[in-house]
Amino acid sequence: MAATDTPGRVTAMPAVPGPRPLPIVGRRGTKFLFYHDPIAYHRHVYETYGTLAAFTAGGNKLLIYGPTYNQQVLGQADIFHADRVAAPGPPDSALHRLGSGLNTMSGEVHRRQRRLIQPALHRQHVDTYRDTMVAISEQYLAGWRSGQLRDIAHEMQQLTLCIASTTLFGVDATQDADSLGHLIARWIGLNAHRGVYFFPVDWPGTPFRRLLRLSDQLEAHIREMLDHKRQHTSGQGDVLELLLGARDDDGLGMSEAELIGHTTVLFLAGFETSAVAMTWTLFLLAQHPQVLGDLVDELISVLHGEAPTVAQIASLPLLDQVIKESMRLLPPAIHGGRIAVQPFAMGGYEFPAGTKVMYSEYITHHMAELYPQPERFLPSRWAGPAPAPYAYLAFLAGPRRCLGAEFAMLEMKIALSLILQRFRLALPDQARIDRAVRFTLVPKDGMPMHVLGQDRQFRKVSVRGTIHDLVDLSEHSNVH
Repeated sequence: MAATDTPGRVTAMPAVPGPRPLPIVGRRGTKFLFYHDPIAYHRHVYETYGTLAAFTAGGNKLLIYGPTYNQQVLGQADIFHADRVAAPGPPDSALHRLGSGLNTMSGEVHRRQRRLIQPALHRQHVDTYRDTMVAISEQYLAGWRSGQLRDIAHEMQQLTLCIASTTLFGVDATQDADSLGHLIARWIGLNAHRGVYFFPVDWPGTPFRRLLRLSDQLEAHIREMLDHKRQHTSGQGDVLELLLGARDDDGLGMSEAELIGHTTVLFLAGFETSAVAMTWTLFLLAQHPQVLGDLVDELISVLHGEAPTVAQIASLPLLDQVIKESMRLLPPAIHGGRIAVQPFAMGGYEFPAGTKVMYSEYITHHMAELYPQPERFLPSRWAGPAPAPYAYLAFLAGPRRCLGAEFAMLEMKIALSLILQRFRLALPDQARIDRAVRFTLVPKDGMPMHVLGQDRQFRKVSVRGTIHDLVDLSEHSNVH
């Protein structure tokens, strides 16, 4: 395959080693294999070809692993531009606008938009959401009763849905199923449908047509909300209200289309990734009784059953370590992509503009030279020096590091503190936990857990499923 690096000039891709296209079906079949189980594909490529490989031999997409290449790609935003994640849709469609937020922007446009958004997600402002996060969490958990069996993956989605809807948009997601938060959640889920990517045709009955129609509905809802906020400033300080008032040095604000795109991206960061991270954290704690016992001791000794204040967060080092280790071991986002807008050199090869590059948080986080015994859940590894910035990508690194990191960490620490002090969550013996990758790494069929009073009867149970491919749950793994 060839790629163009300057107008009128075609440059051949170098022969980077990588998997050969499948017989008969070719690269399209390889792409299907990748989407079927991207973690297995990344592992195969890394173990077979090393830290730099072609997605398929002769193609124009690279796979890179490890901090050295991560830094080259993620640290040079002017060379490596964002590659679209959501389904593109026709250029003048609601689907296209909804998927055109900060994460798809590059260059000066990205820098300007990031400067406009940053104050609303600065730590000092995020801290003002503490009381709202606590109130919503308290109200939500009041409905839990000892002895119930709940799908914790669903519960964490609903909890973060309520928090994100209120703090980001100033709306109450508990009122109706067609609230903004619920619509965005459905839009995110449908975007991850394989049929959208493999058959993006606007025909009756196709997932792509359903996505187009849902996008129209969602965009109309966002426009209505924006109009209402412009006419009725509440002064609540939700993120969207701040974005409506944001101005650059020239006094210019965001366009309607930019606000629409940012709305979905911000919600994805404040809802989906936090919910997934908390789900896996609760699973890992349930399977590591000693760590869980130590964490409950820390929480109760500092908080005495209450939610942490902003000042108390710093007095909970084990909670911080547990969340970081959970997001290392089972990162919500397992990979991302960039596209080179200039020729570049990497690994002894010269590549033309137009080359696509995919990095993987998952593989980097599981490199034994960076994290000894990488499949084990060892929060204590975070008690020492922090890893190099490009060795830990839970919130990415470099000039495009996630602006929602402070928001997500505060949200998770508040919710987990309340849950763990009040309840002991236990997996059913022989529960099957399989992995699936949609936008995020999720438990395929949810996370069933018994809700019990916090009786401190911590014990591990046997579980089945592909989770064992990702996490070492053998007996020695419970040594803290």
